[in-house]
Amino acid sequence: MRKILSQSEIERKKKRNLFIISMLILGVLVLGTVGYAFLDKTNTSQDDTQNLDKEYSVSYLGNSWRIVYKDQVYITSFSPDDVKNISVNIQMSLSSISNKPLFIASGNDAVTSEIASALQRYTQRAVQKACYGSCIEDLPEKNCSSNLIVWKDAPENKVYQSENCIFLEGDLRSADAFLFKLLNIPPNEPNHN
Repeated sequence: MRKILSQSEIERKKKRNLFIISMLILGVLVLGTVGYAFLDKTNTSQDDTQNLDKEYSVSYLGNSWRIVYKDQVYITSFSPDDVKNISVNIQMSLSSISNKPLFIASGNDAVTSEIASALQRYTQRAVQKACYGSCIEDLPEKNCSSNLIVWKDAPENKVYQSENCIFLEGDLRSADAFLFKLLNIPPNEPNHN
């Protein structure tokens, strides 16, 4: 037979059961949060850790590469590994183009677009097309006293500087090699996300 309980005993039993259930739920929430924090840290891959140490990450988007560097996103046609063997001999840095006009002399729209989309956030105004020396087009004629990037189609990819001119020779890979050098992004095994 069941013992008959007084109203105060029933209330006390309900409060005790409610307290036990509340503590169990709180324990599950705390342990779940702590467990997730440890699980998240142990599942970080070596590549991700290296990318965090280098302040950038590289991921493949299907037909282009997404580089995140110092909270800025850059989209390029090639990865840093794809262009690591291209000779880049420049002294230019981001500070040398920051808040100054930048001009591009290029007959290759892909080169112009890739450089302009990456660097226009640093320049005084939108990156502008120009001619290196005299030209027949209705564009400003610039020389190496201005910040000027000159692209030339050539059989070999290389990048070099003369005064304020950066010369990109070859194909689109030379433009990406220049961008990676300017941003201090070394070759790395990219994450295929």
